[in-house]
Amino acid sequence: MLVTGGGNGIGAAVVRRFAANGDTVVIADRDGAATAELAGLLDGKHLVKCVDVAVESEVVTLFQELRGRFGHIDVLVNSAAVADTFVPRIEPLSDQIERVLDVNLTCAREAIKAICPGGVIVNLGPINSVLPFAPRQAYRAAKVRMDILTRSMAAELGPIGIRTAAVAAGYIRTPALAQLAKAGHIDLTAIRRRIPMGRMGQPEDVAHAVFFLASSDASYVNGSILCVDGGWTLFSDAGMATNSMTNI
Repeated sequence: MLVTGGGNGIGAAVVRRFAANGDTVVIADRDGAATAELAGLLDGKHLVKCVDVAVESEVVTLFQELRGRFGHIDVLVNSAAVADTFVPRIEPLSDQIERVLDVNLTCAREAIKAICPGGVIVNLGPINSVLPFAPRQAYRAAKVRMDILTRSMAAELGPIGIRTAAVAAGYIRTPALAQLAKAGHIDLTAIRRRIPMGRMGQPEDVAHAVFFLASSDASYVNGSILCVDGGWTLFSDAGMATNSMTNI
Protein backbone atom coordinates (compact mmCIF):
# COMPACT_ATOMS: atom_id res chain seq x y z
CA MET A 1 0.00 0.00 0.00
CA LEU A 2 1.00 3.63 -0.53
CA VAL A 3 0.54 6.57 1.82
CA THR A 4 1.29 9.99 0.38
CA GLY A 5 2.12 12.61 2.97
CA GLY A 6 3.12 9.72 5.20
CA GLY A 7 6.04 11.33 7.00
CA ASN A 8 4.19 13.47 9.51
CA GLY A 9 0.93 14.00 11.36
CA ILE A 10 -2.09 12.04 10.22
CA GLY A 11 -0.20 10.39 7.36
CA ALA A 12 2.40 9.02 9.77
CA ALA A 13 -0.33 7.67 12.03
CA VAL A 14 -1.88 5.92 9.03
CA VAL A 15 1.50 4.38 8.19
CA ARG A 16 1.90 3.08 11.74
CA ARG A 17 -1.63 1.62 11.76
CA PHE A 18 -1.15 -0.37 8.57
CA ALA A 19 2.39 -1.41 9.52
CA ALA A 20 1.03 -2.76 12.81
CA ASN A 21 -1.30 -4.93 10.74
CA GLY A 22 1.68 -6.44 8.91
CA ASP A 23 1.14 -4.56 5.63
CA THR A 24 4.06 -3.44 3.49
CA VAL A 25 3.82 0.35 3.30
CA VAL A 26 5.35 2.72 0.79
CA ILE A 27 5.84 5.99 2.69
CA ALA A 28 5.93 8.94 0.30
CA ASP A 29 6.59 12.45 1.58
CA ARG A 30 8.68 15.46 0.59
CA ASP A 31 10.12 15.53 4.12
CA GLY A 32 12.75 12.88 3.57
CA ALA A 33 14.23 13.13 7.06
CA ALA A 34 10.90 12.61 8.83
CA THR A 35 9.99 9.76 6.50
CA ALA A 36 13.29 7.98 7.07
CA GLU A 37 12.97 8.44 10.83
CA LEU A 38 9.47 6.95 10.80
CA ALA A 39 10.58 3.98 8.71
CA GLY A 40 13.45 3.40 11.12
CA LEU A 41 10.97 2.94 13.95
CA LEU A 42 9.17 0.24 11.99
CA ASP A 43 10.46 -3.06 10.65
CA GLY A 44 12.70 -3.02 7.59
CA LYS A 45 10.26 -4.11 4.88
CA HIS A 46 8.75 -0.68 4.22
CA LEU A 47 9.82 1.54 1.34
CA VAL A 48 10.65 5.23 1.76
CA LYS A 49 10.24 7.64 -1.15
CA CYS A 50 11.06 11.35 -0.99
CA VAL A 51 8.42 12.83 -3.28
CA ASP A 52 6.90 16.29 -3.63
CA VAL A 53 3.33 15.59 -4.70
CA ALA A 54 3.04 19.18 -5.92
CA VAL A 55 5.44 18.23 -8.74
CA GLU A 56 3.57 16.16 -11.33
CA SER A 57 6.67 14.52 -12.79
CA GLU A 58 7.69 13.20 -9.35
CA VAL A 59 4.24 11.70 -8.80
CA VAL A 60 4.25 10.02 -12.22
CA THR A 61 7.74 8.62 -11.61
CA LEU A 62 6.71 7.28 -8.20
CA PHE A 63 3.76 5.33 -9.53
CA GLN A 64 5.75 4.02 -12.48
CA GLU A 65 8.40 2.74 -10.08
CA LEU A 66 5.81 1.07 -7.86
CA ARG A 67 4.14 -0.65 -10.81
CA GLY A 68 7.52 -1.91 -11.97
CA ARG A 69 8.49 -3.14 -8.51
CA PHE A 70 5.21 -4.55 -7.18
CA GLY A 71 3.02 -4.85 -10.28
CA HIS A 72 0.23 -3.01 -8.53
CA ILE A 73 -0.76 -1.44 -5.21
CA ASP A 74 -3.64 -2.65 -3.11
CA VAL A 75 -4.43 0.55 -1.20
CA LEU A 76 -3.71 4.23 -1.78
CA VAL A 77 -4.17 6.62 1.11
CA ASN A 78 -4.10 10.04 -0.51
CA SER A 79 -3.03 12.05 2.53
CA ALA A 80 -0.64 14.64 1.11
CA ALA A 81 -1.92 18.18 0.83
CA VAL A 82 -0.74 21.69 0.05
CA ALA A 83 -2.19 24.37 2.29
CA ASP A 84 -3.23 27.76 0.97
CA THR A 85 -2.76 31.07 2.72
CA PHE A 86 -5.22 33.07 4.82
CA VAL A 87 -6.48 35.96 2.72
CA PRO A 88 -9.68 38.02 3.02
CA ARG A 89 -10.76 37.98 -0.63
CA ILE A 90 -11.25 35.43 -3.36
CA GLU A 91 -9.78 37.43 -6.29
CA PRO A 92 -6.10 36.51 -5.78
CA LEU A 93 -6.75 32.81 -5.24
CA SER A 94 -6.77 31.31 -8.74
CA ASP A 95 -3.16 30.14 -8.63
CA GLN A 96 -3.58 28.71 -5.13
CA ILE A 97 -6.73 26.82 -6.09
CA GLU A 98 -5.04 25.23 -9.09
CA ARG A 99 -2.01 24.23 -7.02
CA VAL A 100 -4.08 22.59 -4.30
CA LEU A 101 -6.25 20.81 -6.87
CA ASP A 102 -3.28 19.56 -8.86
CA VAL A 103 -1.86 17.76 -5.83
CA ASN A 104 -5.06 15.78 -5.28
CA LEU A 105 -5.96 15.09 -8.88
CA THR A 106 -2.52 13.95 -10.04
CA CYS A 107 -2.26 11.35 -7.27
CA ALA A 108 -5.78 10.09 -7.98
CA ARG A 109 -5.12 9.87 -11.72
CA GLU A 110 -1.93 7.86 -11.33
CA ALA A 111 -3.46 5.64 -8.66
CA ILE A 112 -6.15 4.45 -11.06
CA LYS A 113 -3.40 3.06 -13.29
CA ALA A 114 -1.76 1.20 -10.41
CA ILE A 115 -4.67 -0.30 -8.48
CA CYS A 116 -6.25 -3.55 -9.57
CA PRO A 117 -9.71 -4.98 -8.78
CA GLY A 118 -10.10 -5.47 -5.05
CA GLY A 119 -8.09 -2.34 -4.33
CA VAL A 120 -9.13 0.71 -2.35
CA ILE A 121 -8.46 4.44 -2.65
CA VAL A 122 -8.98 6.49 0.51
CA ASN A 123 -8.75 10.26 0.14
CA LEU A 124 -8.00 12.33 3.23
CA GLY A 125 -9.22 15.86 3.68
CA PRO A 126 -10.58 18.22 6.30
CA ILE A 127 -14.17 19.06 7.17
CA ASN A 128 -13.60 22.27 5.18
CA SER A 129 -15.38 20.46 2.36
CA VAL A 130 -18.52 20.16 4.52
CA LEU A 131 -18.57 23.60 6.15
CA PRO A 132 -17.21 26.99 5.03
CA PHE A 133 -13.98 28.09 6.72
CA ALA A 134 -13.27 31.68 5.69
CA PRO A 135 -10.78 32.96 4.73
CA ARG A 136 -9.43 29.65 3.31
CA GLN A 137 -11.32 29.70 0.02
CA ALA A 138 -8.70 27.90 -2.07
CA TYR A 139 -8.29 25.02 0.35
CA ARG A 140 -12.03 24.53 0.75
CA ALA A 141 -12.68 24.74 -3.01
CA ALA A 142 -10.06 22.08 -3.61
CA LYS A 143 -11.44 19.77 -0.94
CA VAL A 144 -15.02 20.09 -2.17
CA ARG A 145 -13.80 19.03 -5.57
CA MET A 146 -11.94 16.14 -3.96
CA ASP A 147 -15.19 14.92 -2.41
CA ILE A 148 -16.89 15.02 -5.79
CA LEU A 149 -13.92 13.21 -7.31
CA THR A 150 -14.22 10.54 -4.61
CA ARG A 151 -17.86 9.95 -5.47
CA SER A 152 -17.25 10.02 -9.22
CA MET A 153 -14.40 7.53 -8.93
CA ALA A 154 -16.57 5.30 -6.76
CA ALA A 155 -19.26 5.24 -9.46
CA GLU A 156 -16.78 4.66 -12.28
CA LEU A 157 -14.42 2.19 -10.60
CA GLY A 158 -16.94 0.30 -8.49
CA PRO A 159 -18.03 -1.94 -11.39
CA ILE A 160 -14.46 -3.20 -11.79
CA GLY A 161 -14.08 -3.92 -8.09
CA ILE A 162 -12.18 -0.85 -6.89
CA ARG A 163 -13.66 1.01 -3.94
CA THR A 164 -13.15 4.71 -3.22
CA ALA A 165 -13.95 6.57 -0.01
CA ALA A 166 -12.85 9.66 1.88
CA VAL A 167 -12.22 10.73 5.44
CA ALA A 168 -13.07 14.31 6.38
CA ALA A 169 -11.01 15.03 9.46
CA GLY A 170 -11.93 17.64 12.03
CA TYR A 171 -9.45 19.47 14.22
CA ILE A 172 -6.67 16.97 14.83
CA ARG A 173 -3.65 17.64 17.04
CA THR A 174 -0.88 17.71 14.45
CA PRO A 175 2.24 19.88 14.03
CA ALA A 176 0.40 21.79 11.29
CA LEU A 177 -2.44 22.64 13.68
CA ALA A 178 0.07 23.82 16.26
CA GLN A 179 1.65 26.12 13.68
CA LEU A 180 -1.73 27.66 12.82
CA ALA A 181 -2.36 28.33 16.50
CA LYS A 182 1.10 29.81 16.99
CA ALA A 183 0.53 32.15 14.04
CA GLY A 184 -2.74 33.33 15.60
CA HIS A 185 -4.95 31.93 12.83
CA ILE A 186 -6.97 29.69 15.18
CA ASP A 187 -7.97 29.65 18.85
CA LEU A 188 -7.46 26.13 20.20
CA THR A 189 -9.47 26.77 23.37
CA ALA A 190 -12.48 28.03 21.44
CA ILE A 191 -12.24 25.12 19.00
CA ARG A 192 -12.12 22.52 21.76
CA ARG A 193 -15.17 24.03 23.44
CA ARG A 194 -17.03 24.02 20.11
CA ILE A 195 -16.62 20.24 19.65
CA PRO A 196 -19.41 18.15 21.24
CA MET A 197 -16.90 15.56 22.49
CA GLY A 198 -15.00 18.36 24.22
CA ARG A 199 -11.60 17.55 22.76
CA MET A 200 -9.66 17.72 19.54
CA GLY A 201 -8.79 14.48 17.82
CA GLN A 202 -5.51 12.61 17.67
CA PRO A 203 -3.91 11.43 14.40
CA GLU A 204 -4.64 7.87 15.49
CA ASP A 205 -8.38 8.61 15.50
CA VAL A 206 -8.20 9.31 11.77
CA ALA A 207 -5.83 6.41 11.13
CA HIS A 208 -8.29 3.92 12.61
CA ALA A 209 -11.05 5.27 10.35
CA VAL A 210 -8.81 5.01 7.29
CA PHE A 211 -7.86 1.45 8.21
CA PHE A 212 -11.53 0.51 8.53
CA LEU A 213 -12.42 1.95 5.12
CA ALA A 214 -9.53 0.09 3.49
CA SER A 215 -10.37 -3.21 5.19
CA SER A 216 -12.76 -5.99 4.25
CA ASP A 217 -15.00 -4.82 7.09
CA ALA A 218 -15.96 -1.94 4.77
CA SER A 219 -16.33 -4.14 1.71
CA TYR A 220 -19.69 -2.57 0.78
CA VAL A 221 -18.67 1.02 1.52
CA ASN A 222 -18.08 2.93 -1.70
CA GLY A 223 -18.17 6.67 -2.33
CA SER A 224 -18.80 7.57 1.31
CA ILE A 225 -17.35 10.62 3.04
CA LEU A 226 -16.72 9.71 6.69
CA CYS A 227 -16.45 12.67 9.09
CA VAL A 228 -14.01 12.07 11.94
CA ASP A 229 -14.49 15.29 13.86
CA GLY A 230 -15.84 14.63 17.35
CA GLY A 231 -19.26 15.84 16.23
CA TRP A 232 -18.23 19.27 14.88
CA THR A 233 -20.28 19.00 11.68
CA LEU A 234 -23.46 17.81 13.40
CA PHE A 235 -23.55 20.74 15.81
CA SER A 236 -25.30 23.55 13.92
CA ASP A 237 -25.23 26.17 16.68
CA ALA A 238 -22.36 28.63 16.29
CA GLY A 239 -21.94 28.71 20.07
CA MET A 240 -19.98 26.45 22.37
CA ALA A 241 -21.15 22.85 22.28
CA THR A 242 -19.60 21.66 25.52
CA ASN A 243 -20.86 24.68 27.47
CA SER A 244 -24.44 24.15 26.27
CA MET A 245 -24.37 20.47 27.22
CA THR A 246 -23.04 21.08 30.71
CA ASN A 247 -26.10 23.21 31.38
CA ILE A 248 -28.53 20.36 30.63
